[in-house]
Amino acid sequence: MTVAFRLRAVAACLLAAASCLLVAGCMDGYPTEDVMALDAMGPAEHVQALNRRLGEGGGSPMRVAMSADCRLQWQGAAEPASLALPAISVRFDTDPDTGRYLVLVAEQAGQPPRTAFEVRDWVAAVAFRSHLQQLQHLCMAQADA
Repeated sequence: MTVAFRLRAVAACLLAAASCLLVAGCMDGYPTEDVMALDAMGPAEHVQALNRRLGEGGGSPMRVAMSADCRLQWQGAAEPASLALPAISVRFDTDPDTGRYLVLVAEQAGQPPRTAFEVRDWVAAVAFRSHLQQLQHLCMAQADA
């Protein structure tokens, strides 16, 4: 065996090992509990997913619901409240005191948040926001129909 042949064999092995590590790294942290495609879910499934995320958050107990007229309703530590889903603005941030993730919901863009939903981590915050946005899209499609 020549030195060049051995170097090519070692390079091929290293490339294969690097590829395996890359593939394994891409799978790390993927939220397997949200396997269903978001756009294939109905309103009740989105609300169920939102409540599951809230249950994992560890903060004050809150529950959300969606009314027939496309209002996001919630109840928890404060009095029950609701907002029109098509108009809400959704973003997330961290609580500087606890480091927990908060999904902030305002009546519309540019306004201060009306409520903050506490979730477990960044993945949960992104999923929570996505479920709220899908509910918004479903409500807007319902209004256009």
